Amino acid sequence: MSSAYFVVLENPDPGFKTYVNGAAVAKAAPNLDRIARMLHVRRIEDFVSQDLAEYFDDDEEDDFHGNVAEPHTVWYDASEGLEWATKIAEYIRANPDDVHDAESVLFDLDEYAELFRNAAKAKIRFHIEVDF
Repeated sequence: MSSAYFVVLENPDPGFKTYVNGAAVAKAAPNLDRIARMLHVRRIEDFVSQDLAEYFDDDEEDDFHGNVAEPHTVWYDASEGLEWATKIAEYIRANPDDVHDAESVLFDLDEYAELFRNAAKAKIRFHIEVDF
């Protein structure tokens, strides 16, 4: 099973499509981080704000048990996400050999950009969560 990055909006029912697969972006994350640093934009991980308590419990059968600090959700302006998605996509379109499966990564990035564009128009903030 692979991980994926998904967008959580401050308004859970914004009236537009909010689902992005995100698996191709998660798989390409190390390369996308390198590209983001080159372009001087945020990395997708910079937008992650997640309640880790759901991954840590009192189940003695796993290695993750105990207490986790209360979560503090950090929300980001959708224009920041839009800048990330569009700049990374522009770079990959110009340099498709820099990322494995560029077509799938671009598909995800275009979906992120559409979501962020709609969220920015509606003035809805977001954060990213990781589905493991």
